[in-house]
Amino acid sequence: MGEYQLQVKSFKPAAASATSVAAAQTLGGAGDMTLAGTAATFAGTNTVTLITLTSSGNISGVNFTITGTDANGAVQSETIAGPNANTVSTTKYFATVTQIATSGAVGTNTSAGNSAETAGVIFAGANRVKGAQITTGGTIGDVSFALGSPTGDVLFFYTVATTTKDYIEPYIPDAGILFRKNSTLGSYIKMPAGTVTSATVYYG
Repeated sequence: MGEYQLQVKSFKPAAASATSVAAAQTLGGAGDMTLAGTAATFAGTNTVTLITLTSSGNISGVNFTITGTDANGAVQSETIAGPNANTVSTTKYFATVTQIATSGAVGTNTSAGNSAETAGVIFAGANRVKGAQITTGGTIGDVSFALGSPTGDVLFFYTVATTTKDYIEPYIPDAGILFRKNSTLGSYIKMPAGTVTSATVYYG
């Protein structure tokens, strides 16, 4: 990107939901969960999210393979063990979910949803992040800016240090932070649950 072509992108995380991807359901054997109509959106703006599985029973002996797309629209999958009277989540961030396949029967109602922890791609190529404006959500945590993917190396972060909802503008030197290292490119923002109501990032 040109040095002086300042761009802007805004992010608004969705609230957590235990059923946004699939309503609570059982399966008589290995098969696919029936997905909700919102499984492709999660109601956020420019965000990807961790996918959750919730059940009041012990489904830990069943593997769930979640398939969908990542922050850049590429197809990805992750297999996780089912919950044991709790909620479990993926480690990958999903923009959409197109299938949840189970390795065996699901005997207790189990639902799939989205976590309140979100991330987003600022720009998928080489760029410099030059500024950010963040409306905090009242939860203490580190808003991170990562290289190459939402789970990539964190080049810098800003700590939301108060439970008071506020407006912050992290200081970034005029040249910005370069998101290019060897063959790894792209800048991503990661927002832990409850830390951010909305974020606007400037890059070029």
